[in-house]
Amino acid sequence: MISHCILGRWPYEKEITKNNLDNIKLLGYISNKDLPLWMNATDIFALTSYSEGNPTVMFEALGCGKPVILTKVGGVPEILISEDYVFLVENDFADISSKLDSALNKRWDEDKIKRYASNFTWENIAVDTIRFYKTALNKY
Repeated sequence: MISHCILGRWPYEKEITKNNLDNIKLLGYISNKDLPLWMNATDIFALTSYSEGNPTVMFEALGCGKPVILTKVGGVPEILISEDYVFLVENDFADISSKLDSALNKRWDEDKIKRYASNFTWENIAVDTIRFYKTALNKY
């Protein structure tokens, strides 16, 4: 019986096979057209990159009220500061699988996640950027 699906490229396919995790189905690439459907159907969003800035897809997942599991790269640790919506991981199979297991067994507050995500709309980012520059200009 399949109980979990993983979308996209997943570097730990061998680990899944080696550990007899037959309940996990690797679906591979999902088109941009189908991504909103899958994003809203998911329980948890995970992005285990070796390098990122502030990935847009992280904000999209949060905007859908989905908790996220992300590696501690780029600006991610500065943006995602609470275990109310994120588990930060090292990029190794043991840490990722442990956090996935914890995340699947945690009760998440979808509305709280969406409220946090609303801080990162383009409008709110523009307002914050203007406020920053006005403050900086007033100091000089």
